Amino acid sequence: MDSPIKLAVVGVGWAGSRHTDAITELRASDDRIEIACFVDNDPEHLEETASKYGVLQTYPSLGDALVGPLIDAVDIATPHVLHESMAVTALDAGKHVIVEKPMAMNVDEATRMIEAADANGVRLFVAENQTYEPYIKFLQKVVESGEPLGQVTAASVASGFRPRGRYGYPGRRAWLAEPELGGTGSWMLHGIHTLAGVRAVFGDVARVYVQEHKTPSFERRDLEGTMSALLTMASGVNVSVVQSPETRFRGNTGGYLVHGERGSIRATADSYELFVDGEDPATRNYPESALSSYALEFKVFTDYIDGDDSVATTGVSERKTLAVIQAGAESTASGTAIDITERFGEL
Repeated sequence: MDSPIKLAVVGVGWAGSRHTDAITELRASDDRIEIACFVDNDPEHLEETASKYGVLQTYPSLGDALVGPLIDAVDIATPHVLHESMAVTALDAGKHVIVEKPMAMNVDEATRMIEAADANGVRLFVAENQTYEPYIKFLQKVVESGEPLGQVTAASVASGFRPRGRYGYPGRRAWLAEPELGGTGSWMLHGIHTLAGVRAVFGDVARVYVQEHKTPSFERRDLEGTMSALLTMASGVNVSVVQSPETRFRGNTGGYLVHGERGSIRATADSYELFVDGEDPATRNYPESALSSYALEFKVFTDYIDGDDSVATTGVSERKTLAVIQAGAESTASGTAIDITERFGEL
């Protein structure tokens, strides 16, 4: 690249601010991308956040930011229901796009985004940091190499978010758990992270069967409760997944339990235990990463724009994650298993 990619951050709430911090972190070692402007429809918040980060150029709408040659790429960190329309607008304007997860509300929306990127010769990428976490990269290597477990025989994953009081978020983030504002329940909001990690570790999902359970204490009767999924991977391995807004899995009660021909690994985001003959089962740490998973998202996005087609979490990849989430919701409603290819065709 002759000059840094100039990025517009659209939506400067929690996610947009996290992205800004990540780019600041990345630029200490990689200056191929920089923030050109902030975009937000809340003038007071926009001014306050721009001042905090020293961003001089601001706009009240994406359309205003797209006028003129100021930007090369758009970072969409807005409510999920706006992702498709904003992404297509930016892609049609010839801008590369990185969009927060979930990339869209359903597979059809994601497909329209991918088609817009292809039609305009630009890149569509998803800000799915879970894939870049050290424990996911570690487990991916374990599965791919067969060391030290041998071939995987089965696995289970548990992830939970139990807030104090009523399930929801405060302030500007309240929309996240309010469907009428474009929010969703935990299966989409948090499960999209979990399933992105599962796909990164075990590969594509072929078949999905999900059942739901709610405790009487879960006040949000309008949202799904605990979702228990059985995923049959394309490899034939079965992976069970629990995604719960009713249980916060503490210590090593959550995370991954991976079984293989020679033993097992219990892995959380912080550390892992190895249960193999002749090995000390004491807690071990993962290799350290020079960058946070959030900064790695933007490094890989930049690599993708720079021509690296081998990167993870492209639009095409994360449409597959979204398909698992959508199929899981449909499986819960119908009481039947959903074959991904039969339901969505080749993704």
